Amino acid sequence: MTVLFRAYLAISADGFIARPDGSVDWLHDYDPAEFGFKSFMAGIGGIVMGRASYEMSRSFGDAWPYAGKAVYVVTAQDLPNLPDGAQTRRADFSALANELRQTSNGDVWLFGGPQLWAGFLDIGAIDRFELYVIPHMIGEGLPLLPPGRRDLRLELVESEALSRGVMKLVYKPRL
Repeated sequence: MTVLFRAYLAISADGFIARPDGSVDWLHDYDPAEFGFKSFMAGIGGIVMGRASYEMSRSFGDAWPYAGKAVYVVTAQDLPNLPDGAQTRRADFSALANELRQTSNGDVWLFGGPQLWAGFLDIGAIDRFELYVIPHMIGEGLPLLPPGRRDLRLELVESEALSRGVMKLVYKPRL
């Protein structure tokens, strides 16, 4: 089985993944279930996220939304009280990618954020960018990749107009 590393995310129409403070309040009117999140998760064996994404996930309530999935939080800090199935890892993207390509029982969701995606891009390990462009401009915020990243040519694999003006765009990097 080929394990794909998939950056699956919502992005504002003006190219931001979150407000400057990390808030994604502009997404609250959009239910992920409406856009195929359940079927996406059915094919995911592992989730890799940065510390900020982990902390945001924990802030949604008591229930860990990724129960039953192997979760790797890339951080230099110790995180107390990790949920079952979650573990921390240092930012050795190459070692983590090699391990997950060998052991994951499904594709790997690169949850985010920009530094995480950049780290996996630098080693050529992102197979797909699955962008859900939300028809909402937030004016400023966190870009998909940190400033100063190299040019990256993409090949469009799929595009689909979804309900409520959302566009699904799937790209693979041209390396």
